[in-house]
Amino acid sequence: MKTYQSILIIIMMMSVMTSCEKYGSDVEAPSVHVTVSPENPKVGDEVTITISTDGQYLSLFTGDEGKMFERSRIKAIMENDWNSFYEKGYRVSYAKNGEKTLFYKYFKNYQTVEDVKKDFEFFGAIENIQLVPYKKGDFPEALMEMSYIGTNQLKFTVSDRRIPSGIRMKPDIHILGGLDNQPGNTVIESRFVACDADRAIRKYSNDPWVAAYFGLHTEQLADFAGHAAGYKYNTLMDERSYGAFQTNDPISGRPTEGFYKLGEMYNRDSYLQQFLNDGEKIVLRQVDMYVNGRSTYAAADDSPYKYDLDGDGIDEAYECELNPATGLPVHEADYAKYRGFQGDVYLSFIEMGTDEYEPWHTGVSLGSVYSTGGIQKTYKYIYTEPGEFTITAVATNVGDKNYSGIDYSEQRSNSLDDYAHKRTLSTFKITVKN
Repeated sequence: MKTYQSILIIIMMMSVMTSCEKYGSDVEAPSVHVTVSPENPKVGDEVTITISTDGQYLSLFTGDEGKMFERSRIKAIMENDWNSFYEKGYRVSYAKNGEKTLFYKYFKNYQTVEDVKKDFEFFGAIENIQLVPYKKGDFPEALMEMSYIGTNQLKFTVSDRRIPSGIRMKPDIHILGGLDNQPGNTVIESRFVACDADRAIRKYSNDPWVAAYFGLHTEQLADFAGHAAGYKYNTLMDERSYGAFQTNDPISGRPTEGFYKLGEMYNRDSYLQQFLNDGEKIVLRQVDMYVNGRSTYAAADDSPYKYDLDGDGIDEAYECELNPATGLPVHEADYAKYRGFQGDVYLSFIEMGTDEYEPWHTGVSLGSVYSTGGIQKTYKYIYTEPGEFTITAVATNVGDKNYSGIDYSEQRSNSLDDYAHKRTLSTFKITVKN
């Protein structure tokens, strides 16, 4: 019995190995041909489309609104892949007057710090600016989930928590774009790794949050809602649970996902609120992203704790008594009020804006029509508007399933990923008249 089981297992293994070796090797591109009658129909005429193919699956695009192959998901996938589909296939801009709607910088694409400084200005107490490739095991534990493993990350050090510090960028984008266009869709992936002094305080208080803020420089392009056209500066200060401004120290606070959505703050700003449905009237010219700002939250003006920690000649109110030389709370009981930051900052990418993904056009699936002797498939259609249209038939053959190398918990994004497949197109142009 054991011998029989062993032989059976060996046969099964050989079968799987054979399937893996032949995966995709025997798939041939199908043939497909389209004819149309009548070739010059009028609006309202019934058009007969005849398709000859030896393919296994057929899709048909009639070429009118919502059914164009040029705007189809099939075309995008054929020319790119699932990962690049949204980037290359359907990203569209809603901005007018030559402005952009999207600003995104992936630091993996930068090769030198000099290149980074062409797009970003560093201000405040920032030192040790680097581009470092992230490799698991080489970075602090808090960075274990960062994107783009093996590629450059931007790293810099905030050397003095008393001085507001950060990076400045000039996106020049219509960032609001209307409620239907997901206003202010901004994502920043960042990690904060506190220095020893910050880590000790946060370990005591068990509070990892940092009070940081954005300075938004906007230009109103036209008179709107009682506001005259011109430049305006807004400071949005926030402490968010999304975790872009956390120390990410696994001892003193849980590591975070590190993503921050700036757009969620717009709705709490009385000036920017008015532009949520009409983003074409306002442009975001500059963003000052502070990675540290205040050692505590700002207190009432009558607070007894006032210091000029940043050296600008103005005393500012704080929540508790601080040591001006360090910016840290004097009393241990006030550690929970500390919201400053000093240490290393890592940035993977910054993306902000309202570029949209235009809905892709879909065709008519004629289903599985496979036949060893070939087959003809007919389809009836009526055009409701005049114009020139390109009818496109897509025939597909699918090969064996790939039994190895697929981690279904992470890698599988679509069932087509598991199979080899080849496609062939056939087109026919017609003119529909009134």
